[in-house]
Amino acid sequence: MVDFIYDRGVRLSGTDLWFDARKKVNLSFMSSPNVSPIPRHERIIATPGTLGFIEGRTKNSVVLSCPYNRPFTLGNIRIELIPSGYMLGSSQIVVEHNDKRIIYTGDLKLRYSPTADYIELRRCDYLLIKCRYGISKYLFPPDKDTMKSIYEFVKESIYFGYIPVIIIEPYGKTQDLILYLLENKIQLSLHRSILNVVKVYEQSGFDFTGCSGININKLEGKVVMVPPQTRGSNLINKIRKKRVAAVMGWSLDIENEIKEVFDADFVFPLSNHAGYDELIQYIQITSPEKIFLLGTYSMQFSRTLKNMGFDAIPLDTPKQLKFF
Repeated sequence: MVDFIYDRGVRLSGTDLWFDARKKVNLSFMSSPNVSPIPRHERIIATPGTLGFIEGRTKNSVVLSCPYNRPFTLGNIRIELIPSGYMLGSSQIVVEHNDKRIIYTGDLKLRYSPTADYIELRRCDYLLIKCRYGISKYLFPPDKDTMKSIYEFVKESIYFGYIPVIIIEPYGKTQDLILYLLENKIQLSLHRSILNVVKVYEQSGFDFTGCSGININKLEGKVVMVPPQTRGSNLINKIRKKRVAAVMGWSLDIENEIKEVFDADFVFPLSNHAGYDELIQYIQITSPEKIFLLGTYSMQFSRTLKNMGFDAIPLDTPKQLKFF
């Protein structure tokens, strides 16, 4: 018998093992650094890549650094971390327990990313999966097409004497976009939160030459990248002649709302999360007996999966969308 307890994270019953716990626990697997908040757990299981992003927040924790595809045992369970495709170091956890294979995946992506290991897919008995974009509106165009559109926005803005400002989350898709713009000879000024993430990527061998911090007096001909939390800040307001683009997956559904919230001129649907079609493809390949869903559209996605013949249960209560 395998069972789970949901309480600001998921615990595998009969064990101390939690998945992406958002409260302090004895032992938690972390699928990526994009878990908020990150409590000071007694013990943490994560890849070296993920641990590189949270080094300053794990000083009081015993850290179990686990590379991909290196199985080990912990008590009566067998554990292995495999890539999830979401960002550098992001992982799924494969657990063998009571003769059943359990896979928990936080954020994932099937589309290719130049800054992440390609996702690994395995069959399982029980699947716990986030369905951030679990409705049919979220069918993402090819990333390269979206990045090309962003590049055209940048070039046009610079040509007409504007400073292009891109509002984007610090992790994953941001590094893909930065590489793309650098390859096209664009110079970038990055908010410190984004620059700090870039430095971790550089420690893993990526080359981001052409990036610097933001100097408000030296922005001509450069792209400014900032996180959503800077909305309405003095930093943004000091850039007088600017054009603003919000880069968010949600824009496939709520473009006008995003423009209003972030005072953006343009929005682009670039995401490093799986879209609706990728979630279905993932589930069809892994072929679980039972599925437990987490995320904004878990209720809707559970109905979709039940209509396809899957036994799917939403674990958490969907919450109102938040941008920051």
